[in-house]
Amino acid sequence: MDQLHPITHAAGTEQRPPDWAVMSPARISHARRVGTLMGEWAAALGHDEGTRIRWRATGLLHDALKEEAVEALRPLVDGAEAWPDPLLHGPACANRLRAAGVDDEPLLRAIAFHTTGHRDLDALGQALYMADFLEPGRLALGQERADLRGRLPGDWHAVLVDVATAKIGILIDGFIPLSPATAGFWEVITAPVFRKSRNG
Repeated sequence: MDQLHPITHAAGTEQRPPDWAVMSPARISHARRVGTLMGEWAAALGHDEGTRIRWRATGLLHDALKEEAVEALRPLVDGAEAWPDPLLHGPACANRLRAAGVDDEPLLRAIAFHTTGHRDLDALGQALYMADFLEPGRLALGQERADLRGRLPGDWHAVLVDVATAKIGILIDGFIPLSPATAGFWEVITAPVFRKSRNG
């Protein structure tokens, strides 16, 4: 992927969502904070400028259809019936980007599964999963979130597990079933921890 798609480039350099985005000013502010945080992590990890732009863009774009009507999202998602209404915006946005010509599959996967997690998320997808939860505009559990942010990107895997634990705990407390994607994600990210504990 030598050249970024214009939508990705605009999102990552100008913090500008696509024309078809349905985002309130508050939602855009959230997405910009997520993108900024991801860009900071990319820089701290030593990634080149193109990768930093791509990470910032993923953060900005992830909620581009968050405030679109469910009735408008369902036709954009194959197997929409398997997705709870509050989660449709992720796969719908990924498919809308794909239809616009974005062919960056790791970026599209990151956006599609930013709420649930997925066993095939790479570092970009993991970054979005964490940044969406940890961005400083989220005031609930503010100190705990700040502490986790402060450990990134150096303590990447441990923070990823901590964030997943917190997010899954919210689902369990609400008696909300885990999606297969979330279960698979948890299995993959905890496998190294499990092996280490078993091997002493």
